[in-house]
Amino acid sequence: MERIVLIDAYAHIYRMYYAMSHSGGFTNPAGQPVGALYGMARLLLQTETTLPSHYGAVAFDKGKAATRCALLPEYKAQRPPMPDDLRAQVEPIKQWMEAFGWPLLMEEGREADDLIASVTVRRDGHTVDILAFDKDITQLVCDDVRLLAPGKNGNWIETGIPQVQEKFGVTPDMVPAYLALLGDSSDNIHGVDGIGPKTASKLLTDFGGLDGLREHLADVKPDRIRNSLAESSELLDRNMKLIILDTKEIEGWHGLETIRRRMPDWEKIRAMAVENNFKSLMGAIDKAMKASRQPSLF
Repeated sequence: MERIVLIDAYAHIYRMYYAMSHSGGFTNPAGQPVGALYGMARLLLQTETTLPSHYGAVAFDKGKAATRCALLPEYKAQRPPMPDDLRAQVEPIKQWMEAFGWPLLMEEGREADDLIASVTVRRDGHTVDILAFDKDITQLVCDDVRLLAPGKNGNWIETGIPQVQEKFGVTPDMVPAYLALLGDSSDNIHGVDGIGPKTASKLLTDFGGLDGLREHLADVKPDRIRNSLAESSELLDRNMKLIILDTKEIEGWHGLETIRRRMPDWEKIRAMAVENNFKSLMGAIDKAMKASRQPSLF
């Protein structure tokens, strides 16, 4: 069974950008900002050496989330625009990704999480490792799908079914209902008044999910929670539509061959590292370049 690796691009790009903000302006010899670029270069090297795969892709948001904005015009509207010094690094980051052999996925009006979900449901029996942080994407976790986050010393922090249950108190399939009850301030989604994390997980567990909760609403205690739920039926319907990931087929999808990775172009990667003065990466790049010249390693 082969592995598919899927990366939420902007989740990592922003994380690297803010992680490097303490450096006081990480620039290359041309004076261009490269903090996020350096962080992504390190991530791509780590992924290449510890998560080798024939299939994989990097997913990008593109434009406003059309369907979600139609349901909720203020969806994510409170988020500030991308900083100019980060925007300048996006195209160079894409060049590094392509040099590492990653197909790039983007589709107008769709979010990266939806593209990742679309590939995941078409995994054809392969395992899937998703490099992402958004709590929405935990709804995809199952026996052969897990989330990974970079840890210390080149290790990965895994989020599987047990970790989702520990964090939210519900199984991954109930995550959309859990978030629909709570709402999500980061996305401007308002939840049911008076329901917090513990109450949400208990209600869903006790009644077997949102459908069971609605069928047995009369049994909900205390009265204030039951009344709040009764008044929030339309809100919950809308929230579920906002939170459940869109798994429709990606434009131009031709099966897993769409995301077959290419061999990394180590000469190009090395040249880009030299151009940006990424001296600390040179040892790992040279080692990978040497290994790539040996037969049957990719």
